[in-house]
Amino acid sequence: SGGLLTDLNGRTTVSGLFAVGECAGSGVHGANRLASNSLLEGLVFADRIGWVLSSGLPSRRDPVAPRGLGGLVDGAHRVGIQDAMTAGAGVLRTAESLASVDRFLDQSSRGSSGVPGTGAWETTNIAAVARVIAEVAAVRCETRGSHWREDFPDRNDDRWRVRIVARQTDGELTIKERVLA
Repeated sequence: SGGLLTDLNGRTTVSGLFAVGECAGSGVHGANRLASNSLLEGLVFADRIGWVLSSGLPSRRDPVAPRGLGGLVDGAHRVGIQDAMTAGAGVLRTAESLASVDRFLDQSSRGSSGVPGTGAWETTNIAAVARVIAEVAAVRCETRGSHWREDFPDRNDDRWRVRIVARQTDGELTIKERVLA
């Protein structure tokens, strides 16, 4: 849904990470849910990314050990997280349903020490993305595009003509608003 901000060459704010298509928020086609999903835009931005990459890849760095308290979420929680997201952060949302998702995510990840493997890694990633979606959806108290809040059914340009930017670093989620030009 156009969530990764990009420049006109498909670069995101993460060094070496490019985005094109539906996940990219280039702004070329506005800010609707299919903001970057046109065939023309996909072709143009893929070509631009190709040109950037042909001039040399970013330098490689050694992995950095995580600083935060982390842990793998047990793979057994995957279906529960998916069900909680469908029920509380799906198409129709309210402050109450989003808070319910937050509580479930807290419970499912508390003290979790999943056994390293595909199931735990995937579930940990699903839980991280679910947390961002639920918390950002709770911040935006209006209905806009594919974000529908039953407790705030109207669009509110006076307050919410902003892009909400979430960044997760070492397990800490920060949410900021960026005013649209």
